[in-house]
Amino acid sequence: MSNSSAAAGRTGKRRSAARSVGIWGVTGLVSYGLTLTLVSDTFFWFAIPGVLGLLTVVIVATQAVLTRAPGSGDLRVLLKRYAMIVLVSAVLVAVPLVVDVRYAYPLIGVGMMAFLVAGKLLVEQRRSA
Repeated sequence: MSNSSAAAGRTGKRRSAARSVGIWGVTGLVSYGLTLTLVSDTFFWFAIPGVLGLLTVVIVATQAVLTRAPGSGDLRVLLKRYAMIVLVSAVLVAVPLVVDVRYAYPLIGVGMMAFLVAGKLLVEQRRSA
């Protein structure tokens, strides 16, 4: 008997976009939850994989936004997408500081990382074009 999911993986079929977004969304939520263990005196070591998971989700999401078709080579489209990422990054950094909720502080790192990754990807795309 063969496993149908294993057979689908070997044929090279891609996951649907909704499923990929769902998987990365759950990964982001779990990573964020693990990052919140920094508050604990006992389980703070779980924050390390949480931070690494959040960074991975930010890198994948930013790359997906900046490299998606159509018009991924057009400078005007790239700058619009980059501006949206900068806006979201600014909100992610500002809201935890304004609200001053200790559980929202990991979002500051997520916002700064999204800004840096987006800038690096934008420069690489313009250099290769």
